[in-house]
Amino acid sequence: MEERKLDAQESIELITRMIRNTRQRLERHSGRPFLIWGYTTVAVSLLNYALNIVGADPAWSLSWFLIPVLGILLMRLFPEKKSSEPRTEIDRIVSALWLVCSLTLIPIFLSSFLHGLSYRPSLFALITLVMSIGTAATGLIVRSKVYSAAGFFAMAGSALFALYDFHLAQIARTAPIDASLLNNEILIFAAIFIVMMVIPGHIINYRTRHEK
Repeated sequence: MEERKLDAQESIELITRMIRNTRQRLERHSGRPFLIWGYTTVAVSLLNYALNIVGADPAWSLSWFLIPVLGILLMRLFPEKKSSEPRTEIDRIVSALWLVCSLTLIPIFLSSFLHGLSYRPSLFALITLVMSIGTAATGLIVRSKVYSAAGFFAMAGSALFALYDFHLAQIARTAPIDASLLNNEILIFAAIFIVMMVIPGHIINYRTRHEK
């Protein structure tokens, strides 16, 4: 039996329903990954800030790689509850988006360590920009104001690193730069991730709990 082709109105309704179902699923289940990756990034950032303050061996900078290790481990230890709802094409698009964003971080990390510690300020800006693009794009795809606002705010926040580098350049003209000023970039990085992932994660979980 030949399948009936959808007309324009039915196609629009189908797409709208797919977006609505995906948005509802994301709002119910995405609080967990946002909190896991957000808190992991903030914790490792503060760890590196503390290590730099006490003058730890530069080899400790490899501790940044704890972010993907701990993130993946925690995602495995606290798995998402299986949903009885079928996955839609929008789900696949969002998953593919985050896969590309995650893979993009690999050459960024490798480049930073190949070029030495002086390359690290650009590392913060690039990682922030990549993750904010993923967050904002997810929000636009599923029409979520929480994701969109967090993503665009973090995207704008990535410019803070350039402004801070300019500030340090002005200071360097008259006096040596104190190492603590360079470490402040880590605090900016952690603060942006709190706004981009931790706060939205708690908002989403709060909504989910009060919808039940």
